[in-house]
Amino acid sequence: MNGIPEEFRIAGDTKDVSSDVDASADPDIPLRKRYVILLLLLAVLFVGMPVVLLAALFLLPPAKYSQEPRYYEVTDPGSDFKHYTGFDWPESARVVSAGEVRLEFLGDGGYYLVFDTDAETISHWSKQPTPWGETEWQPGPVPAEIPRFFNFGISGMSAPTLGTDAAGPIEALQIERLLDSPEIRYAARQRAKNSWNNGEILLLDPVQNRVWYSRWDL
Repeated sequence: MNGIPEEFRIAGDTKDVSSDVDASADPDIPLRKRYVILLLLLAVLFVGMPVVLLAALFLLPPAKYSQEPRYYEVTDPGSDFKHYTGFDWPESARVVSAGEVRLEFLGDGGYYLVFDTDAETISHWSKQPTPWGETEWQPGPVPAEIPRFFNFGISGMSAPTLGTDAAGPIEALQIERLLDSPEIRYAARQRAKNSWNNGEILLLDPVQNRVWYSRWDL
């Protein structure tokens, strides 16, 4: 028309332009919906999870998260001793005292076992490798560098003596004499890296023919 080539003509109908704009805007609508869904999911995650945790805290039985210590009677000392040290339970063994306490909420706890046996067993074990294969048997006294986290029940962790001929309750003075004795042989280790907060100790007393074992988690 008027000699102007078709490709250089300006369209006079603006409706075509409007329809082009509308067509280009259509893909933005699903994208906005995806943003809204994502925001809703984040809200559920960061708001809903604390609510669920609080509800679980109040609905769980009190024993599951109680901070009060729970005391347990040692019912199978031979199996425990074998599990913790690798040594077989002697036929001549007579339990003096044993006990276990746990703080379920924190994961802390302690276990101890004291028993009498015969002189041959004490002598045989003292010539064997230590239970955990980390160090040799050490002569007493037990150095102060090893924290006294083991108390062998003198602070209320004692359990029944399982029907054996115990010489009486263990006293603090008795433990002090044991740790200061040059006659004993002992092995101790850190069960946590560079920390005695998780440890265990095994002491052999050839004078009383008595074995002392304790482990703890603090």
